[in-house]
Amino acid sequence: MGSSLETKVPDNSKIVDGKGKFVIPGLWDMHVHLEIAGEESLPFFIANGVTSVRDMGANSFSLLKGWTEQIEKGSMIGPHITAAGPMIDGPFVTNQLRVTVKTDAEARRAVDSLVALGVDFIKVHQQISKEAYFALADQAKKDNISFVGHLPASITLKEAMEAGQKSIEHISSVPDTSSISYSSISKSGTRITPTLLFYQQVGNYHELSAVNDPRYNTPSPSLKAFWKEQISAWGQDVDKTVSLMKTLLPIMLKRAALLNKAGVPLLAGTDLGIVYIYPGSGLHEELALFVSAGLSPLEALQTATINPAKFFGTEQTTGNVQVGKKADLVLLNSNPLLNISNTKDIYNVIFNGHVYDQEKIKTLQR
Repeated sequence: MGSSLETKVPDNSKIVDGKGKFVIPGLWDMHVHLEIAGEESLPFFIANGVTSVRDMGANSFSLLKGWTEQIEKGSMIGPHITAAGPMIDGPFVTNQLRVTVKTDAEARRAVDSLVALGVDFIKVHQQISKEAYFALADQAKKDNISFVGHLPASITLKEAMEAGQKSIEHISSVPDTSSISYSSISKSGTRITPTLLFYQQVGNYHELSAVNDPRYNTPSPSLKAFWKEQISAWGQDVDKTVSLMKTLLPIMLKRAALLNKAGVPLLAGTDLGIVYIYPGSGLHEELALFVSAGLSPLEALQTATINPAKFFGTEQTTGNVQVGKKADLVLLNSNPLLNISNTKDIYNVIFNGHVYDQEKIKTLQR
């Protein structure tokens, strides 16, 4: 009698020999800005085993929606995209990637207009007023859509958790344990996307700009132009900005370890768009930073697999390797539980029914 787990292999299926290999779920990057990175960046995610991304702010949601449609029907190579479209913010030095609101009525209209566009969630930024923030939270609840984003300067973490903000971006927004119990964050359902790579890359700006990174020639013109804009915006404060981030990194690593120990599910996100953060490969650097903070390789992997699945409520179909679940998979030559850097030792990537072997992966990164 055959096992209940036996599956009839469809005709014309491609059989992948995984003997001696290690399989993990396709990885998530939970904080990217694809419009900045450009269409050219999309294949790099698949080449690096990043099969899904959460886009955290773009001028044009329709652009991202168009890419999503092409990716899902197979006419473009790139990851699954979940996107917010423009973020909602208060008055700021730029209107890039955002809708500016000053009143609670404007905040409600902004939420309604984004919902009408078909966005997957709402993102809030840090300059929004307290009144507008609570109006946004209330309208999002009425429209049955989640909201995430920065912790606004006008809002405490406790207020954000009580308002239902689903994720807080950037670990520097999280107070130290003297001001709030991290176990209370775990119980609240609010999740943290540390974006540790952001602090590392800016902190190492001088060293990175002097190193001949083989990836430097691969980013799109739009991404390189955005990097130049960032550096220019630092003006005379380049050394001050770099020094601050270099000082913050070890503090943020310790904070990530404390959050993890308290049971707060962390989400792996790179903040692609920040200088010297590369599409796809940056996610592996973020995972390495989690391990350097004190997480085990398994815990680090979970920040990019099962934790995002639970965050989106899709753990029944994604997030781990199990019969019947979606076959977005990465085959590795080496065991990632022994060394997190082995997530980079990719043999094959399986995405939307397509197998990307070594030859195909090489072409994706040219």
